[in-house]
Amino acid sequence: MKFKPGDKVSFLNEKGSGIVTRVIDENLVHVTIEDGFEIPVVATNLIKTGTAEMSDNIQKAYQRLQSQQPEEPEDDDIHPLYVAHNDPMQRPDGLYFCLVPEIQDNSVSGSLEVYLANHTGHEVLFSLYQNHSGNWHGTEYGFIPEESRMYLGTIVRSEIEKWTNSLLQAVFFKDGKSDPLPPFSGLIEFKPVKVYKDESFQYEKLLRNKSIMVQVCKIDELKKKSFFEEKINEETIRHLQEKMNVNQTAEKSKKAETSFLDKHKIDDKIAEVDLHIGELVDNFTNLENSDLLNIQIDYFNKCLNQAQKERLVKIIFIHGVGNGKLKTAILKKLQTTEGIEFYDAPYARYGMGATEVHFYRNK
Repeated sequence: MKFKPGDKVSFLNEKGSGIVTRVIDENLVHVTIEDGFEIPVVATNLIKTGTAEMSDNIQKAYQRLQSQQPEEPEDDDIHPLYVAHNDPMQRPDGLYFCLVPEIQDNSVSGSLEVYLANHTGHEVLFSLYQNHSGNWHGTEYGFIPEESRMYLGTIVRSEIEKWTNSLLQAVFFKDGKSDPLPPFSGLIEFKPVKVYKDESFQYEKLLRNKSIMVQVCKIDELKKKSFFEEKINEETIRHLQEKMNVNQTAEKSKKAETSFLDKHKIDDKIAEVDLHIGELVDNFTNLENSDLLNIQIDYFNKCLNQAQKERLVKIIFIHGVGNGKLKTAILKKLQTTEGIEFYDAPYARYGMGATEVHFYRNK
C-alpha cells in the first residue's frame, strides 16, 4: 500500500494512529502520533484510515511540521547545501560522504541517513562500488549539481560496515570557461565504530544537522594532478629507487626503537586495536575471505603478545559483527590465555563488535 504525506493511518500491530508526515521510500514512512512526536514506521505495519477522526494534537503537529518543511527540489533525492561563502571556517571544497542520524537529539540511537555531498562549484557524475568478499559490486550512480547532496538511503547501524572502504569514482564538469579537473577514484575510509560514539557526530553547517562527514576528495589536491602521465627516464627511476632504499633503512631503524603497538595506545597502559581489514591492509581486493581472516587473526595474536610483554593493563579489540568468524577465533584464543579476563566492550562506545581484555597480573 502506498502512502503520501497527509494520509491518516492506524498501526496494525499495536494501538494508536497518526498522520503520515514524510515518505522515505516505499518501505518506510514517518508518522506523527497523538503526542506530537514523529516516528519512523515500516509501511507494511500501517493501514489507511481516511475517515477516522484524528485528535487536535496530531492535526496541529502535522500542520506545524508542514510549515517548517523547506521547499524541495524537483528531484526528491537532491538537496541543496547551506553554503556560507565568506565563512573562513567553511569546509574545504570537495566530495563528502555523510551519515546523518534520524534522531538528532540522540545521535547514537535510531537509523542513519546516507548522503553524498558535492561541495564544489562543479557538477559531478559519480559511481559507487562496495566491496563484498573481495569483489566489487556497483551499488549507486548518478548526477549531483554543484553545492548539493544526494540521498543514498537509510540504514540501520549494523549495516555500516558495508560502506567502509567503498570505492567512489567521479567526473567533474563546469559550464563555460574553466580549468578542467582530472577524474577522481578513491576509497571512502572511516572507522565503523564511530557511529556508536556520540562525540563523532558534530553539527555541520553545510547540512544544518549533526552528522559524520567524511572527506573523500579534496578539490585543491585534485587541481595539483596532471591530466597526462609524465615520461620518466632511467636516471629518474634509479634516483627514486635509491631514495626508497634510504627511506626503508631509516624506517627499519625507527621501528627497532619503538613498539608497533604505540600507534594503538590511548593511554600509557591501554591500547585500542581496530581489526577491520581496511585498517590493516591498503589493498585487499584480490584476497580471498580466508586470507583476510588469517591476516586479522595474526595481527590480533601479535598485539595480544606485545601487550603482555609491555605489561599493559587493558587492550580493546574492535572486530565488528560480520559473520562472527573473527570474534569466534578471538574468544577461542582468549579462553586458553592465562593471566587475563575478557568481556564485551562497553556498548555505548563500541557497539556490539568489540572485546575488552584485562591483564590482571599487571595491575
